This record gives sequence, C-alpha cells and structure tokens, in this order.
Amino acid sequence: MQENNTVLIIGGSSLFGKYLSPMLLNSGKRVIVASPDESEYEYSDALEGFTGSHEGMEWAYMNVLEPQSIKDVLEEFRPGVIFDCAVQNSVGYAWKDPAATVDINVTGAINLFEAVRNMEDYSPRILMAGSGEEYGRMDFDMMPISEELQPVPNNIFASSKVCQDLLANIYFRAYGMDIIILRTFNEIGPGMSVRFSVADFCRQFAECAKSGRKEFTIHTGNANIERDYTDVRDLARAFLAVSEKGRAGEIYNAGAGRAVPISHVIDILSDITGIKAVIRSEPSRMRPVDTPKFEADIAKIEQDTGWKPEYELKDTIKDMYALYA
Repeated sequence: MQENNTVLIIGGSSLFGKYLSPMLLNSGKRVIVASPDESEYEYSDALEGFTGSHEGMEWAYMNVLEPQSIKDVLEEFRPGVIFDCAVQNSVGYAWKDPAATVDINVTGAINLFEAVRNMEDYSPRILMAGSGEEYGRMDFDMMPISEELQPVPNNIFASSKVCQDLLANIYFRAYGMDIIILRTFNEIGPGMSVRFSVADFCRQFAECAKSGRKEFTIHTGNANIERDYTDVRDLARAFLAVSEKGRAGEIYNAGAGRAVPISHVIDILSDITGIKAVIRSEPSRMRPVDTPKFEADIAKIEQDTGWKPEYELKDTIKDMYALYA
C-alpha cells in the first residue's frame, strides 16, 4: 500500500460515502469524492448532525463507465487508498434493470482495475464494497455465514457482486494489486433512501404520527425474513479499519452478527412511537427469489483489525425515525 495522505471515495454520495468522508477528514486525510454529478453531495443540517461535517471535502467528476474519467482522476490525485462505493446496491432495482446493475458493478470495477494497473509506479490499496447478499444461502445450519462459505447468489445484484469479487481476486493474483473486499450486511442508518424497507417503514410511521392516528396498515414485502441489520456508522468504521489493517486479497464480513425478522423492526418502531402497525404483505413488494436469513460471522474482521459494531438496533432506528418525525 502506498504511503499517501490522499484518499478517493468513488460513489461518495452513497450512504457509505456520506459517513466515511467525515471520518477520513477527521483523521487528517485529504478526501476526494468522485461521481458524475456534484449536486449529489448536498447535505441537510439534520443529516450532518449524524454524519459530521464535510468541510474540506473535494469533488471530482468520474463516471465508472467512462474509463478516461477514471484515469483523469487517478492521474491528478494519485490517492493512496481508493474506496469503491460506486455500486448499484438495490436488490429490487436490479430485478427491474439487470443490465444497468451489471454495467455499474462489473464493468465499472474492471475499468477501475485497468486504470490502476496501467499507471506507472502506482499501487494504491483498493477497498471494494461487497455485500452479504452474495452468499445467498438457504441452509440455516450454515449460520452465521463465514467468508469461507461458497456464495450461491439468489438475485441479480448479488450475482454481479460475486463476479466483481472474482475479478478482484484475479487482478490480485495476476498483477499483485492491493485489493480487499468488504462484504457488508444490511446497512441501515439516518439518511437511507426510502427505496429500502427500514427507511420506508420509518417514513410510514412518521406520516401516521403526523396525522394523529394511533394505528395504521403498514405495507411490506415478506416480513418474516431475517436480516443482519447494521448501522452505517459502524460499517463506515469497518471500511476505515480494513483500509488500515486488512490483508490484501482477503474478503471480510462486516455486520452486527445477529439476525432479526423484518417484523421485529416494525415492533421497534411501534415501541418508539406508540403506534400500532397492522402488517400487510404486498405481492408487488416481494422478490422473485429471496433468502430467508442472513447472519454474519465477523470473527475474521475482529481478529485482523479489532473492529466491532457499537450501535444497538433500536438506537439506529430511533435516529432514522427522527429524520422523518
């Protein structure tokens, strides 16, 4: 890994990027965030209360599907660490537009690897944002899921990420590139898009509270599936920890290490608000194929970096709800 105080976050307007940038700034790094549109980096005062200040952050134009734009940014700043968060990470959206998902997650990764490989005297550390969805297991006896388990993806998004990981491993073995994969499990936190279920639940409860009602029907997909919900602030710390102490060529899981049903999130919101929610599962919100349970084995990242999750699920949901209340 090159000794360089400059870091680059590709896809810095993602939820990860919005929390990771202030952490890096606070550690004394020069932070460059890259995306196709600078307007994506607008932050409300309420959200900055959770993320911290982005003052000092610099923006650069980059589209991962335009190889020249990647090359231009790398040649100008030569960052010592690259965080690649330029991910189409919505499972639901991937079913609707699989081609765009593969383009961003697979072709975008190849373009980055090639741009780095073809620069002289340049060997940055690259952190790739993977996902627990990649495992896609149906066998409950394999929980918690360790990095040694062979992925059997159940959706298009997960398949694209597995392909990205395989490519990263090839570039690591063939060219000695310093690449690490961090597979995060079910990130949630303040500022999360309502395209994702937990944020949408918070929005629905807030709308009910504002109307003065004490009961409403909440619309969900499958409320019985179990997920390893992890605060995005913990996951941003995991990215930072792995960038400093992780081993090149490795895959690391980062999650809370415990799975709960989606219905449990709704129960927490009922407890926070005093509002009763009647769950109605909508066929339009169901995935064509789904995995009943995800639960991360986080022993490897704990051993190699010392990272552990800190936020309790109820505290995270309280913070998320506060942005809509």
